[in-house]
Amino acid sequence: MDATSRHPKARTVALIGRTGSGKTTLLDALAVAGGTLERPGRVEEGTTLGGNDPEERRHLSSLKIALAPVWVGEDELTLLDTPGLVDFHGEAERALDVADVALLVVAAADGVTADTVVAWELARGAGVPVVVFVNAMDAERADFETTLSALESLVGPSLAPLEMPIGTGPDFSGVVDLLADEAIVHAADGVRHESVPADLAEFEQRVRASLLEAIVVGDDQLTERYLEGEQPTMDELEVVLGHLMSEGRIVPLMIGSAVRGVGVDRLLTLLDEIAESRPIPALDKGEPVMLARDPAGQLVLRAFKVIVDPYVGRIVVFEVVSGTLRGDVTLVNCRTRSEERLHAAGHLVGTKLVPVDAAPTGDVIAVAKLTSVQVGDYLAPRGRELAPRPAVPLAPALTVAVCASEADMEKVATGLHRLAEEDPSLRVRADALSRRFVAEFAGELHLQVTLERLARRFNVAATTEPPAAPLFETIVGSAEAEGRLKKQTGGHGQFAVVNVRVEPTDPSSPFEFVDAVVGGAVPRQYIDAVRHGVEKAMAHGGPKGYPVVGLRVTLYDGKAHSVDSSEQAFETAGSMALRNALDQRGTSVLERIMAVEVTVPSASLGEVMTDLSGRRGRVVGTDQDDEGRAVVRAQVPEGELARYGLELRTLSAGRGRARVEPSHLAPAPASVLSR
Repeated sequence: MDATSRHPKARTVALIGRTGSGKTTLLDALAVAGGTLERPGRVEEGTTLGGNDPEERRHLSSLKIALAPVWVGEDELTLLDTPGLVDFHGEAERALDVADVALLVVAAADGVTADTVVAWELARGAGVPVVVFVNAMDAERADFETTLSALESLVGPSLAPLEMPIGTGPDFSGVVDLLADEAIVHAADGVRHESVPADLAEFEQRVRASLLEAIVVGDDQLTERYLEGEQPTMDELEVVLGHLMSEGRIVPLMIGSAVRGVGVDRLLTLLDEIAESRPIPALDKGEPVMLARDPAGQLVLRAFKVIVDPYVGRIVVFEVVSGTLRGDVTLVNCRTRSEERLHAAGHLVGTKLVPVDAAPTGDVIAVAKLTSVQVGDYLAPRGRELAPRPAVPLAPALTVAVCASEADMEKVATGLHRLAEEDPSLRVRADALSRRFVAEFAGELHLQVTLERLARRFNVAATTEPPAAPLFETIVGSAEAEGRLKKQTGGHGQFAVVNVRVEPTDPSSPFEFVDAVVGGAVPRQYIDAVRHGVEKAMAHGGPKGYPVVGLRVTLYDGKAHSVDSSEQAFETAGSMALRNALDQRGTSVLERIMAVEVTVPSASLGEVMTDLSGRRGRVVGTDQDDEGRAVVRAQVPEGELARYGLELRTLSAGRGRARVEPSHLAPAPASVLSR
């Protein structure tokens, strides 16, 4: 397949699939074929482009994206090797978000597993065209026929094998190229192009005819000529195949062995056939838009990965959405409105940053020493207001409270927030009442690896325990109360009196503070101090110890002293007034209810609905998505979801996904208060 006749282009390929399918080995093999490496590394020696962090070596698997640029003629492909472990699928999702094509790697000995199905569904959900590579055809237990049958069931009629194996397992010696109608044999003395073996010829012709029919339907003129008996040329087939791949109408299947390098050159050339880059859904000045990949447009970059390198420091990885990056430039971060100077941009090859003179549209580049850029940020010329479209986050698989000694909590805070910059699947928040951090993880292994990274990089030992149920208080009726502070200890004293009216509002609504003071009873310069005092008291907790919500507090009277009053005095009096009102009228305890949307295979629907009911959930609707999967919408108390993601995996054989967002607050039952 000749890629040099077209204009040079830059595309991105995400390698996806189950752990152990050979993605990391394939990354190195493709990097050799694409001129980036002289020789491939070996996973067992820790010399590959990816999978070499201490935690990755300990767990014998990639845990983060590894990058490598490769070339096909003048075209550039950026390869993103992603983790196969389900706890680190967030990395795969981020790679698919910027990818022009997904390369689904399937080991011939293992075939289609539950993790393969999840990887396929991730690519489908991202709207990315897919190429399948059946790897390790020379493995002892390789079974191509069984693997192909399972892939046909998974992918459907769009699956289009472009090759047939010559032998399987230790007898695997090459492939039959169905488009070229020839055998490519890999022998000890090199690669030979031969006629199709006689024992395969008849079957090969039937399969080839089906493949040609599937391709020519993508072009009306080609179809007409084919039906008249004219055979299309290779160039014509490749052009149409590229468009059909880009549109997702054909899912090509290739075969080979990454360890031996068999089929890797042809796979790389096929990946280069992807004809179109996908537009990017975004917000421009708050309005939904599709950002076109425009080489002649303004320079716009989108950050999709942050890496903290022990030697280089903080590195941000961008995709070039439009325009061309040349030399040092200054752009504006659309989120912070601050200028960012991009100096010495380069390609990441594994962990090595290789400088580049220019990066065209579609390229992936890395820039060091950008301290405030986060994943999802857009950098653009001043005046642009770009942002990612908001999305309902996936439910965490596991939520825990992170504990450490009092002396180490500052290290824990710094470490968790630094790790969360690199790993958006890790979500961290401070719990003011327990003085701990609550962290959300994608699974048990994600939690374990995060604690290992905390220990190695930040020298802090942390433990975990179940989080406290997130509860709140609100006043049960209206009350008027006074807060009076009067202290005289010599010199200036402290004096402030505030009178407030406290009323309940919708617990999910923001706090309301009303200034109704007349006649200057409380001087204007102290009004904000009263508000701050009330807010501090609400955050500190009501009579039962939980944060207070759902209030309207009206300041209607008070007293001040010309010498002894101060902002601090009125802040303290404001806190006292609120506490007095809550004690006087009493409070009720509330729990947060989450809106949950669960997507699972239809066969799992009954178990999922039963499980939601067991979590005090209320199912509000069911539906079916475009793939025929069941979609359940429910309202579930947040305290019942601490391990929901883990248990959903069990219920759905790893294929279930849940998205959650806050819905409202509701009275907590006695069973929750007694825990």
